[in-house]
Amino acid sequence: MKWTLLAFAALILGPILIWRARRNATPVYDAEQMNEGALWGYFLILVGAWGALSMIANPSDLFFVVMMVASVLALIARLRGYKAKGNERNLPDWAAFGFSNALVLALIGLGKTFVVEPMQIPSSSMRPGLVVGDFILINKSAYGVRIPFLNIPIIPMGKPERGDVVVFHYPQDTKINFIKRVIGLPGDKVEYHNKLLTINGVKVDSIPVGDYPYSDTGVETVQAIRMRETLGNKPHDTLNVPGTPTLQPASVVDFPMRENCQHDETGFTCTVPPNRYLMLGDNRDNSNDGRYWGFVPDDHLAGRAFLIWMNFGDFSRIGTRIQ
Repeated sequence: MKWTLLAFAALILGPILIWRARRNATPVYDAEQMNEGALWGYFLILVGAWGALSMIANPSDLFFVVMMVASVLALIARLRGYKAKGNERNLPDWAAFGFSNALVLALIGLGKTFVVEPMQIPSSSMRPGLVVGDFILINKSAYGVRIPFLNIPIIPMGKPERGDVVVFHYPQDTKINFIKRVIGLPGDKVEYHNKLLTINGVKVDSIPVGDYPYSDTGVETVQAIRMRETLGNKPHDTLNVPGTPTLQPASVVDFPMRENCQHDETGFTCTVPPNRYLMLGDNRDNSNDGRYWGFVPDDHLAGRAFLIWMNFGDFSRIGTRIQ
């Protein structure tokens, strides 16, 4: 509620600042002399609009739309502000300011929407491969070039494979992006009981390779065992925390096609419906994933994670490819 009020306050205050600034506007526009009040006004409008729309839209899609609309409006205003035959037509300050950055913003918007998008890892659900503080890159076209908001592929580029680390819109709240590993493809029967994974009747080998103690809070240390697992031709490590249950049935929520799954204290069995995927975290005992909220539709896919480009707490992680 607090952020909602701040967003609408910015939308109200922004135009007031612009109105006051335009009262003192000079006859001929000079970008270097742009009134500071007007700049703050436009900034508040942008922040307010972003805040208001982010309550109903995914931030990635919202970024693209805002940048594209701003660039188009700035270009139109620039064309209207041309000088011809000695008659100068004044260019509105918002348009000149916007156009001066339009190309850069448009390229950023296009790149972030269709090519590569950065993301920060917020939790330990994908340990040991991804840790809190990792900044990663996402290949946005790995599963097709998609229409923003609708997220429908217009240029098919590929399909998720078992073992891919995928970013997607959380089915319970599509404004939030999750990152998990693809375990089940459409039509697969996935069983996970007593911490043993089986896909289509074939057991997935999981071999202990060493201890893995970790702490995100700096207070309590989790004593986990690092396990080596292979899905398809993709080897990766997962974590097993001894003494923790495979599944907490009370945490399973209602989700579309829940009839495709059976849950009990030992784990779950699911048959993945068409055009949907089953995702699990690598830190299996500390992950809010598909065992609790179901399947990820194809039109929720955002891209495939492929690289750690920064971690300010551990520079040695820079450049690590995501397995």
